[in-house]
Parts: sequence; C-alpha cells; structure tokens
Amino acid sequence: MISTSPKVMPYKYIIFLAMLFVTIDLSAVSMAYKMVTINGLFKINSGATFIFPITYALGDIITEVYGYNMARKLIWFSLFFQFVFAFLITAVIHLPSPSFWQSELDYIAVFGSIIKFVSAAAVANIISNFMNIYIVSKLKIPFEGKLFWLRSILSAVTSEFILVVIILYVAFYGGGMTLSKIWVMFKSSYFLDITYAIALVVPSAFTANFLKKSENVDVYDYNTNFNPFKLKQTVNGHAH
Repeated sequence: MISTSPKVMPYKYIIFLAMLFVTIDLSAVSMAYKMVTINGLFKINSGATFIFPITYALGDIITEVYGYNMARKLIWFSLFFQFVFAFLITAVIHLPSPSFWQSELDYIAVFGSIIKFVSAAAVANIISNFMNIYIVSKLKIPFEGKLFWLRSILSAVTSEFILVVIILYVAFYGGGMTLSKIWVMFKSSYFLDITYAIALVVPSAFTANFLKKSENVDVYDYNTNFNPFKLKQTVNGHAH
C-alpha cells in the first residue's frame, strides 16, 4: 500500500553530503583542462587536481559513518551525473551562436574534450574510488574502528596513485603533452594529492565523529558484499 504520509529520513546529513560530493566532482570535471603552475612546486597540474581529492575525504567519511553500501551508491550516482553533465555541456556548446558572439571557440577549447575526460575519469574512478572506500571499510574491523586518520591516508596513497596514472595517460597524453611532460605532471599531481590527504585527515576525522554522534550510527561492514557492481542493497555490517 502506498503511504500518503511523509516519511522521516533515517539520516539528517546524507543528502547534504551526497550533493556536496557531486558538486565537487562536477567542479573538478569543469576544471580538468585548466593547467596550473605554482612557484615551481606544482609545475604542471590540471585544475581538477586542486578539487577532486576532496571527494576522497568525503568518501572516507561516508564509508566510516554510513558504511560501504552507501558510499558505493554515491560513487555510481556521481559517475552517472558526470556523464549527464558532459553530454549536456557538449550539446549546448555546439549549438549555433549569433554572429556578434565572439567566445564560441573559447567554449569549445575549454569544454570540447569534456566527454573524453569524463570517459577516462570513469575508468579511473571505478578503480580508485572503490579501492579508497574498500580500504577504509575493510581496515575498520581489525582496527576496531580506531585510527581513522591512518586508514584514510593509506587509502588515499593507494587509490590516488591509480587515479593519477590512468587519467594522465588516457585524458592528457597527446595534443602537446609528451611523456616527459606527463611524468612531470604525475609527480606534481601525486604530491598534491598526498598533501591533500594529509591536510584533510584531521577535519575528516572530526566530521566523521560528529556525524556518528549526530546520526547515532557507526557502521561496521562485517558481512558486506564489496563487489563494486552489486548495486542492490546487500547484507550490511552492524551499527555500533
């Protein structure tokens, strides 16, 4: 029977976290082909590198509090909306413009390869994002829910290495980006990613602890099916 009364959401903050996750993802996609250099420290970087690592911290928080199943759904939904975003942008920039409009080529230069980037990022995201939340979730049990900061850094070091390697080669190689430039970009991007992971681990730990108390949930994935492609709700862990 269909309910005619409004239902109370079981969690207060999950919609906010999900929208923040997708917003950061789409912001990173938009800045993918903006090149950044800062004082020789970060010599060649995609603008996305300054944004995307935040999603790893959010993924860690969501996995730590709500469990692997919730984080898995969020990753897939975000990936789907990245493609929706890319196709909408691509369709609109190729619509005819009035004769007085002078920025047509600028839009094509910035967003013309967005589908290529999202496609490359899809492969990287599936591997790296799921590696990230798997490590955080799997180590939570032997660590008895402690040392979130260590689990978060370990997951970031592993997953972001995979992400950077795949995206740089697939999305950036060619078009003036030689292998030597890709190597410089890899070192710079990976160093930045690790810097982010260390810088965000303390606020991430505080946020996770706040959410556990506020939502009254702390999921341990004892019996969870960690298959990334298992979208149907599986037997989850126990909430402490």
